[in-house]
Amino acid sequence: MTTAHTPAANPTTADHDDEAGTVLYLGLRRSPLEWRAELDAAAARGLSVHVASDADVSHTGLPGHRLGSFDRGAPLPEQAAQASPGRAPAAVACWGDKYVGLTALLAERFGVRGIGTTAADVVTDKAAQRRAMEPYGLNPPWRAGRTADDLRTIAAELGAAGKPLVFKPAHCSGGRGMALITEDTGLDEVFALTSANYSKTSDFLVEEYVDGSEHSVSGVVSEGTVRILGVTDKSVDGPLSPSWATAVPSALTETEVKDLKRAAEQAVIAVGLGTGGFHVDLRLGSGGPVVLEVGGRLGGDLINSHLIPCAHQDAVRPYEALLALLVDGELPDETPDPARGAAMVLLPTSGRPAAEVAEAALTHPRVVLAEDWPGTDTVVALVVTDDPAGLPAAVADVRESAR
Repeated sequence: MTTAHTPAANPTTADHDDEAGTVLYLGLRRSPLEWRAELDAAAARGLSVHVASDADVSHTGLPGHRLGSFDRGAPLPEQAAQASPGRAPAAVACWGDKYVGLTALLAERFGVRGIGTTAADVVTDKAAQRRAMEPYGLNPPWRAGRTADDLRTIAAELGAAGKPLVFKPAHCSGGRGMALITEDTGLDEVFALTSANYSKTSDFLVEEYVDGSEHSVSGVVSEGTVRILGVTDKSVDGPLSPSWATAVPSALTETEVKDLKRAAEQAVIAVGLGTGGFHVDLRLGSGGPVVLEVGGRLGGDLINSHLIPCAHQDAVRPYEALLALLVDGELPDETPDPARGAAMVLLPTSGRPAAEVAEAALTHPRVVLAEDWPGTDTVVALVVTDDPAGLPAAVADVRESAR
């Protein structure tokens, strides 16, 4: 593993006394680049940290009394009892969609700010999201179902237009269980993908695939007031393929960015988010923006931990902005245009040691950080340019030099 300019979290600095309160984090992001930044954000706000998860989090280095666990197989009220720290926290936050419902429930029980349990039910159900956004024209043609027969009927109806369809389990995230449906697709195999549902149901969604560029909008909301912190472009190689780069600022025109922001704001209001962080994933097609999904928490891919802070020279820090909102009700000001460009780029190792690929990436003048990306055979590089307009060329150059 090789890094440069990495936010260095010191667990002891995140373990303050409780004068300013405690933030309860449910789960942690996979990459140390992100969970260290989460702990640092709490430390910067003078907050203690308590982490509860359904996985081992001892690698954080936090003392035992700051760690907790819960069983995601248990009913939600039991999970809430298991995850609760010894005293009421000042804020509850999570970094994965599967924890959104638990986060909202605990925030409600402790009487602290949160997105609300009703909104949590909506954002963790893709069909409910679609129903909420229907009046705003943010959806592609879609149908929901829960049986194999439903899937066959829906595929026949939506597929009559001759366009590819996208299958999504209703209660999961990160692209899990998604599949492209064409006239040659075996629907029984597709229906089996409902096993990816966090809810252990067979609920699913089928919608028309919308061709266009992919984007993500990050921000915070407070009882109907939305603050957008960043609009990112995603680089993908084809339908449903994972993104290999995420860049701030967007290279779209000013009008197109405004359209994405407007759609994201409408989506956040439509699903009823109360107070907290969000991310909205969209595709910009010929007919305008289409919302892919709304998340009731800040997103990943280094967008909030690294890209937005780098692009704004640390003047905008989403993790800290979220805690300021949850703890003190401080809504950030309108975000200015980024002064620099910043992108997360995934570099394939192609059988080489990750450390070797990271070392090579760091020789590029625009790469300020390189590290193996947990759970994959790739290395993540952080590319920064002084001129935002030069970012796309720098990303392409870094990607090509790593081949």
